[in-house]
Amino acid sequence: MLSEQQKKVCCCVPCPDEAGSALSSLTDLGLLSDPIFLLFAASNFLTSIGFYAPYIFIVDRALDIGIVAEKTPMLLAVVGISNTISRVVLGYVSDLAWVNRLLVYNTALTICGLATCFSIWMTSYEWQLFYAAMFGCTSGAYVGLTSVVLVDLLGMEKLTNAFGLVLMFQGLAAVIGPPMCGSLYESSQNYNYTFLLAGTMIALSGIMLFFTPCVLRLQERRRQEVVDSQSPPHGAV
Repeated sequence: MLSEQQKKVCCCVPCPDEAGSALSSLTDLGLLSDPIFLLFAASNFLTSIGFYAPYIFIVDRALDIGIVAEKTPMLLAVVGISNTISRVVLGYVSDLAWVNRLLVYNTALTICGLATCFSIWMTSYEWQLFYAAMFGCTSGAYVGLTSVVLVDLLGMEKLTNAFGLVLMFQGLAAVIGPPMCGSLYESSQNYNYTFLLAGTMIALSGIMLFFTPCVLRLQERRRQEVVDSQSPPHGAV
């Protein structure tokens, strides 16, 4: 006979208690009530809205501002090369004991967003190469450090569930973001608004995470208040 737990988790499909327990943990939506997770998920959502725009539009914008077509493929190459190098470097740096990985992550996203906004004034080929390198280097943190920052904030035991939910938010934003950025160009015939939107979303996603320590302190204070309220008065028998 199947146990009640098996029936509850696996519905009509018989499965062992271990498989049912694993499935239950993977589909646990309790993290959606955790303020720290919600803040991080919202940040990832905003990042993903703007993250893909430079990859899609950087070449078209270069052509639009008068850069010759033979030079434009190098912009994407610089983004890819700098991004690859930065993932390795940031991964090494984040493993150093004295490094605050959340601060590195926040700072990189903020710089990435601001560079994307300011890139609308970088109208020469050399400045566009500089922006491509800057975007590639700083966006590497978004890909390379997301999982380790999640572990720092929520713990290793919640990584699988948390990372899966974060990927869901990223996927939703990836579907929404590029069409939004593209529609701005279609309505204005100007890529400035596209990159301003993308940069603003990325910068906001980094800035909002600077408030994470404040939320953590508030959570700890409330947790301590609950513990104190449940403790017997001092001197009570």
